[in-house]
Amino acid sequence: MMGDVEGKLATLIARLHPAAEHVEIAGFMPIPGGFSRETYRFDAIVRSADGEATHPLILRKDPPEAVAILHTSRADEHDLIESVRRNTSVPVTESLGYEMDRSVFGEAAMILRCADGSPTTSNLFNGGCDADQVDDVIRHLCESLVELHQSDIAAIDPGGKLDDPRGVGIDTSSWDSYMDSTFEYYINGYDDIDFDPSICILLDAFLTLRRNKPRPLPLSVVHGDFNPANFLYADGRVTALIDWENSRIGDPREDLGWMVMMDSLSNTSVMSHPVDEGGFLAYYNKLTGLDISEQEIGYFILFGTANIAVPVNSAIKRRIAGQSTELLHLYLVQSSAPALIGIARLLQYPGVPA
Repeated sequence: MMGDVEGKLATLIARLHPAAEHVEIAGFMPIPGGFSRETYRFDAIVRSADGEATHPLILRKDPPEAVAILHTSRADEHDLIESVRRNTSVPVTESLGYEMDRSVFGEAAMILRCADGSPTTSNLFNGGCDADQVDDVIRHLCESLVELHQSDIAAIDPGGKLDDPRGVGIDTSSWDSYMDSTFEYYINGYDDIDFDPSICILLDAFLTLRRNKPRPLPLSVVHGDFNPANFLYADGRVTALIDWENSRIGDPREDLGWMVMMDSLSNTSVMSHPVDEGGFLAYYNKLTGLDISEQEIGYFILFGTANIAVPVNSAIKRRIAGQSTELLHLYLVQSSAPALIGIARLLQYPGVPA
């Protein structure tokens, strides 16, 4: 089976390198971590008239349809990464191409060039071995996020693929339309996620979000999974933002809220840096002039949690109802259950443990 994958990889790499006379695949192995996509590292040794070159690459592949949590397109992710790479200085790795024919690798897949830099961002914090780089790295991370949020949407996404990438009826014609159609998606999907009476906390969250909309801001391209695990760094700079599959047109505060929540869960302190600028939010506000408040960030922590809670809890309900037998969907309960406690705290329920 492994040899079959390597042979198909060699064929795809040869297609992406027309001058190649021979392609050999070496060191094919899975990359642990994450559950939304399957990722594998390998070297492509390409021989041509110009000589031999070794390319460290990544195969990023959809899981089987029955397992998938987020139904997104590898072709669209490729197009987005390449558009960001061409039109901005936001650090991303190169996406070489994709294969949407499921018969080749079992599911749709894409090929990415391995980015330089360390993925172990925890080393920047808590006295880690790279703690001396933390202010410079996070300063660059903030500047990169600001550039993404301020980029021309039409230049980054000329075909409008990011307007409604999940195909759930999101309307990005205005900020109010975006928010209202997102609430409609959350609320209309409640019957697909209510596997336990405690899930009513999520319905309360959806309705609370709809009642308490904050001030509007210009919509932007948002990364969609902006968290301490999704960037690489080296020598005081971010070398790549990774994992763009949940990107969409949305409110820029979504990325900030998600980082605040994941920063806390990851035992990192991205939001406390750069220290000389008063922290990430203060520096973001300085660069953008948006004057985003901590209260607004709290709102978008809840908003972002709802965004991922819908597909996750839908998968759990299918497992509990016997519509699937996937172990992963049962495993997701261990993240969903404590998240409900966190949501209850955000909603200020009395008696919820800290």
